[in-house]
Amino acid sequence: MESQKLHNAKLLGGIGSILMLLLPVPTVGWIIAFVGLILVLVAVKYIADEIKDHNVFNNFLLTFIIGIIGAVVAIFIVIISYFSYGAGIDWTKFQNVTSMPQFYQMVQTKGVVPFITSIIAGLLVLWITLIVAAYFIRKSYNKIASETRTSMFHTAGLLYLIGAVTTIVLVGFIIIFIALILQIIAFFSMPETLSAPTVTPPPMQSGIPPQP
Repeated sequence: MESQKLHNAKLLGGIGSILMLLLPVPTVGWIIAFVGLILVLVAVKYIADEIKDHNVFNNFLLTFIIGIIGAVVAIFIVIISYFSYGAGIDWTKFQNVTSMPQFYQMVQTKGVVPFITSIIAGLLVLWITLIVAAYFIRKSYNKIASETRTSMFHTAGLLYLIGAVTTIVLVGFIIIFIALILQIIAFFSMPETLSAPTVTPPPMQSGIPPQP
C-alpha cells in the first residue's frame, strides 16, 4: 500500500534538492537554496517517521544546525578581522606590486598579517564544520538507503563527505555539486512503499530427541 508520507517525501525532497542547485543565482540564490534545504529537511522527517527511526532526522538536523553555526562563526570572524585590521589597510597599494620583494614588503604593512591570518582561521572553521556536517548527512542517508533500498542515497552521502574534505583544494565543490545531483535522483527514484522485512525462520534442531 502506498505511503502518503513517502510520496510527500519523494516530492519535497526532489523539489527541494533542485532549489538547492540555484544557490549561485545572484541576489536571491541563497534564499531559494535555503527554502530548498528546508523542504529536504521536511522530507527526511517524513522518511524518519515512516521507517520509525528518528536518528535519521536527528542526524540530518545536526547537519543543518552545524552548517549554519559554521557559516555564522566564519562570517563573524571575517567581519571582526576586517574592522580590526582590514579597514585600516590601503589595499590599492597592492595593485602596483610588480615583484615578489615588493609584495613581501607590502605584506609587512601593519595589520596585513593579522587580517590574512584571521581570514584563514575563518575559512578553517568553515571547512571543519563542513566536514562534520557531511559526516552526519552521510549517516542519515546511509540509513535511508538501507530502509528504502535506494542505493543512490548511499552514494550521495559518500560524495558529500569526500567533497567536504576536498573543498580545501577547491575540487570538493565539484564533488558536492555531483552529490546534489545524485540526491535529486535518489529522492525521485525512492519507492513510495517500504518492503516488508524478511523474517528468517529459526534453524531446525538436529539430533535424536531425548528418551523419556
